[in-house]
Amino acid sequence: DAQIAKGVIWAVDHGAQVINLSLSRNSRTWPKSWDDAFVYAADHDVIVVAASGNRSDGSNRPSAPATMPGVISVGGVDANRLASETASTEGLGIVVVAPAEGLLGSYPGGEIRGWSGSSAAAPIVSGLIALMLEKDPDASASDITLRLVSSASDLGDPGFDALYGYGLIDPAAAISATSTAALSPLGSLSE
Repeated sequence: DAQIAKGVIWAVDHGAQVINLSLSRNSRTWPKSWDDAFVYAADHDVIVVAASGNRSDGSNRPSAPATMPGVISVGGVDANRLASETASTEGLGIVVVAPAEGLLGSYPGGEIRGWSGSSAAAPIVSGLIALMLEKDPDASASDITLRLVSSASDLGDPGFDALYGYGLIDPAAAISATSTAALSPLGSLSE
């Protein structure tokens, strides 16, 4: 827990604009040290993206850091755009979903392996956010968050729902979006 808090602060201090956390505490709650670190990130206009957790790990609901206000919690879908049976949780904490099955990841020693789960979906969203910031470097974290959620393709029940959040990310629409927001649509931890 202390390493995560220190890592978030270190990343902010070293110029990160988006931080990906493909990890979970398997608990909806988080330690006090995270409050200060995540507020520090928000105060410096840094976006935090987190994996929601996986059903295959016994998690049925999103867990911290994905449950923290202001964090973009990512669930997963399969190739048919359906909630992944193994790689996604369900709960009001899900913000968006991204592909989570049949992906490839790099491992130490230059090895490439199959990868799945919300921990694999979250970096896709983080990469999309990096492209959005490249397209509009003056956009605030609130602007980017609003663009991400408002451009998502609605899946499941109409509108926001506990399985898909705002929907499946739509990279082309998100990158071309220009809407602005004074406050994050996801709230803030400081509140």
